[in-house]
Amino acid sequence: MHELVRYHPDRKEQIARLQRHLWSADVGLNAAYFAWKYEENPFIEAPVLQLALSAGRVVGMRGMFGSCWEIGSPARRVLVPCADDFVIEPAHRNHGIGGAIMRAAVEDGALSDFEYAFSLSAGPVTMAASLVTRWRAVESMRPARRTSGAGALVDRMAARLRTAPVLWRYAVPLVRAHHRGVGGPFRALDRRARGSGGRASAAVRVEATPQVEAMADLVARLGLDGRLRHVRDETYLRWRYRDPLHEYRFLVQGTDRLGGYLVLQAHRTEPERGIRIVDWEATTTEVRMDLLRAALEWGRFPEVIVWAATLPSETEGPLAALGFVPTSSGSQLRGVATTMIRPLARAAAGVDPVLEGRRLLDLASWDMRMVYSMAG
Repeated sequence: MHELVRYHPDRKEQIARLQRHLWSADVGLNAAYFAWKYEENPFIEAPVLQLALSAGRVVGMRGMFGSCWEIGSPARRVLVPCADDFVIEPAHRNHGIGGAIMRAAVEDGALSDFEYAFSLSAGPVTMAASLVTRWRAVESMRPARRTSGAGALVDRMAARLRTAPVLWRYAVPLVRAHHRGVGGPFRALDRRARGSGGRASAAVRVEATPQVEAMADLVARLGLDGRLRHVRDETYLRWRYRDPLHEYRFLVQGTDRLGGYLVLQAHRTEPERGIRIVDWEATTTEVRMDLLRAALEWGRFPEVIVWAATLPSETEGPLAALGFVPTSSGSQLRGVATTMIRPLARAAAGVDPVLEGRRLLDLASWDMRMVYSMAG
């Protein structure tokens, strides 16, 4: 027998334990991630979560974290709750509670003042569960990946191990060890930050902490083209890059006034998820590609993933030339994610979602970056 309840702070520790099935195996890290994402969120103050209980214990969850978007010209800001962190304890799956949690999450009274909810990084399981509860899919973010020769070899070895009796258990540790290496996934990039040399542009620097003022200034100078994008002001950037579940590196070009930046992300405990390009801005295509070439040359990463769906068209050829290919795997660990929209109580019934005259089911209405989602 399962009971659905709204979140109460007394259940925070149980949530951290439940999220070992999604976030990480480290309960302490999960507790820090929950506090950052739901309690320190700059857009929605009180956590909005639905929990499934069995004998008083949390066995399922669906959360809504706050986000702030801008669209149109002049820009209009819109607060949007984002659905995330759908997880059910394995022993309680296939008991019908998934759909119940999904429905309860969007019917929460705390969302009565909002027009739409977004889901920004839905993998195949979450997407399937969402579609039966009136969520609408926009489109895949078209992830592209670049794999080194050694990375491809390790992937092939792991694929063979997964089909072998007894040896299958060594597949994930093999891939994890290769991605982490000695000194962590950013070891080579950090060495470059402390030294010099290399063929990439000498004007590019590597930073371990974000220059939030300079990054927000660059975003403001580049302007908004009317498409929907997340607000990237100092408040958001300062909060966003405190994410305790991931670590980041920032490649920047310029000093006080940046000419461009590229943000790389790695999972702290599961580096096999790959290095992800979560944000990438520049004043010119030349600067944009200088940043990418520096990241690839200096980082020597086994795998790099980028969402290519809304990148500038002039990057398509250079990305292919640098070895990026479309990701065909169905695994969310390889960056596959679909943006989804759910009308809430304030939305007009029976019509496609629209903001400022732009159809939100049309990918052309979005300027999407991985950093807007929790995949980034």
